[in-house]
Amino acid sequence: MEQSLVLIKPDGVARRYIGDIIGRFEKRGLTIIQLEMMTLSREKAEVHYGEHVGKPFYSPLIDFITSGPLVAMVITGDRAISIVRSMCGTTDAGSAAPGTIRGDLSIYNNRNVIHSSDSVESAQREIGIFFG
Repeated sequence: MEQSLVLIKPDGVARRYIGDIIGRFEKRGLTIIQLEMMTLSREKAEVHYGEHVGKPFYSPLIDFITSGPLVAMVITGDRAISIVRSMCGTTDAGSAAPGTIRGDLSIYNNRNVIHSSDSVESAQREIGIFFG
């Protein structure tokens, strides 16, 4: 069984998508084993997005992800990482397929409602950041 970190970003929380997003994962047969609503500290955000330091979108991303509450979840299931990534859709909201979370719920690239781990290694690192 794989685990993936999933974040419902501040725009998803503000737009009241928490229940819809959780329901999609549960209907797919995935299990949420940890869940917490929090406002992310700047320090934790910088660790989480450390691979993007120096990129033009880094500072706005840190500002956004710390701008309000988010929901952090650990989701588990067979092939959880690839299934969750597929359900989320591409990070470019404009080209995310209908039926995906981003395709249905997001409008802007920099405010695309959700984050999910992209590999087993990333999931382990990210779960450690959010859930110790």
